[in-house]
Amino acid sequence: MQHSLLLLSILPFLKRGKKGIINLLMSPFPEMKCIKDLSYYTLRAHLYSKEQNKQVPFKFEELETLWFCTRKNVKRKLRKYEEENKLSYTPGIGRGNPSRLTFRRPFQQEVEQFVQEAIRTDKLDDLVHLLQLPIPRAWVASISPQLQKMFGMQESKQEKDVLRTIISRDLSTLDPVYSSITVENHMIQQLGDTLVTYNEKRDEIRSRLAHHWQVDESNTIWTFYLRKGVRFHHQGVFSSADVKHTLERFKPGTPFYWLVSDISEIDCPNRYQVTIELKSPNPFFLRYLSSTNLSILPKDVPFDENQWIGTGPFRLKERSKKRIVLEAFDQYFLERPFLDRIEFWKIPMDTVKTVTYNISAVEEFEEGIQKKEVETGFRFLAFNFTKQTAVQNPHFRTALFHLLDPFRMHEDLGLEAPVEATSFFPWKSGQRSRDESQVPGLLQLSGYQGEPLQLYCLDFPKAKEEAAWFQRQASQYGIVVELHSFSLEDFYAFTFDDHADMVFMGEVSTSDFHLSFLGAFYNEILLFRRFMTPDQLEKIDDWLEAFKQSTAKQEREKIIDVMEDYLKDNHLILFQHHPIKSRVFHPMIQDIRFKSFGQVDFRKLWVK
Repeated sequence: MQHSLLLLSILPFLKRGKKGIINLLMSPFPEMKCIKDLSYYTLRAHLYSKEQNKQVPFKFEELETLWFCTRKNVKRKLRKYEEENKLSYTPGIGRGNPSRLTFRRPFQQEVEQFVQEAIRTDKLDDLVHLLQLPIPRAWVASISPQLQKMFGMQESKQEKDVLRTIISRDLSTLDPVYSSITVENHMIQQLGDTLVTYNEKRDEIRSRLAHHWQVDESNTIWTFYLRKGVRFHHQGVFSSADVKHTLERFKPGTPFYWLVSDISEIDCPNRYQVTIELKSPNPFFLRYLSSTNLSILPKDVPFDENQWIGTGPFRLKERSKKRIVLEAFDQYFLERPFLDRIEFWKIPMDTVKTVTYNISAVEEFEEGIQKKEVETGFRFLAFNFTKQTAVQNPHFRTALFHLLDPFRMHEDLGLEAPVEATSFFPWKSGQRSRDESQVPGLLQLSGYQGEPLQLYCLDFPKAKEEAAWFQRQASQYGIVVELHSFSLEDFYAFTFDDHADMVFMGEVSTSDFHLSFLGAFYNEILLFRRFMTPDQLEKIDDWLEAFKQSTAKQEREKIIDVMEDYLKDNHLILFQHHPIKSRVFHPMIQDIRFKSFGQVDFRKLWVK
């Protein structure tokens, strides 16, 4: 179960070529030369909050840090901008007094002119650089339609299909040992392959890098026979040594160590056979090996975030602050992707808000294919039971349950009516009745005396908005909630665990729902394990062990029901809602398939 982060906003646009062929985009970009010096805009963005009447004080030390250069070069840059009539520089008089810059034109005017020029000349690289600077987003919010056109198809002499997409944040880690975030794991799926893969339609495991396998009667010795001639992106040939190397990268204390913790020995009798012996029987172990986090990496090169080497259908061509580029791997051992290149450009979400899959042809289409689906994931409020606070009291948690009404929240915030979550999975969810009139009595029973509680949420606008709504609701009954936000880096580093009493978070499932459910409680990065007490985890781990030993799907479903009832009856987490994803696709886009994490399967996407 991965963190639910709706961060991938994709805007591919296509255009009809002279011969009626639809390509996705031209690559490489036409005349994609950067403006010679973008550091002027970096300067203005940095100083804008202190600017008054186009004047601003500064110290040379901050410009040295901003531009990563010496004082001599800072002065050289300022003289250059004076000569270009962009600003005038007045040195500070006396020791310790700041110097002053006076700009010739309002910053907003310069930004708008820059944006229009970048759009006119199709200099997407320059525009992305500007959009990543700390400038008021209202100045550039109106450029969304023009920006979408920049993602349109340009006739390619090389006849390559290139998909430009948008991502609104820096990726965290792409190391399978640590990656627990939806978008990152989706990226890993494009770059790597596992020994086996799970087919959700037939609820069965199928071959991938291993073409055959067998297990002994005790479910402890698993033998895999590997495909021959499979190549990594660096042209190395895949072998059993790579499987052993990959599994041994997972160490105790890493989030996905649970996937390999049962392994006692790995034997490679030859290049195309690997035998894995477990400490104890685990009929579910084969499903573990289909996890994206067990994508096979080569033994002969150290793992490098920026030179990701796997056997997947795409290889990592570029990873920078501005974009990530994937290219089709021509030597892929299975069916080669139809797309030749995928480009993920980092552009703020508040600049381009539309989430569509479209094409830009000569004629505009009036109605696209709208796909609206309830995500296999849910939002929830987690309690930190490792701290002695009011959340330890069941009456207090019940009071919060009656307060946290997802229907009222969405109505008050002007959002679409939610699909209430009472389970990890939408098809098992129903509705629960809430009665806010019970809150005062429950608070009295809990003994709550108005002590402040620390509520944390991800530093995304929507998450902050929902947390602020909950804070307002709680304050009506004298519950003091102090809001804090955290980044993904903070989440990985456990920086708020000693401070947080409650956390708003979300989970998204892979296509293997049962493996995701198991991982939600075994992954030590996720809040279900981080915030539970030893007594709570002892109960949960007993159920998980029974879950692993169950060979029938129906038996595992019953265990899921029991575990979810335990969470709900004791209000150990408060289920909120299942997010709804709405996408619009141009009718000419073919084979739209959704894989794990609710993401589009780039391996199959093509245009008629």
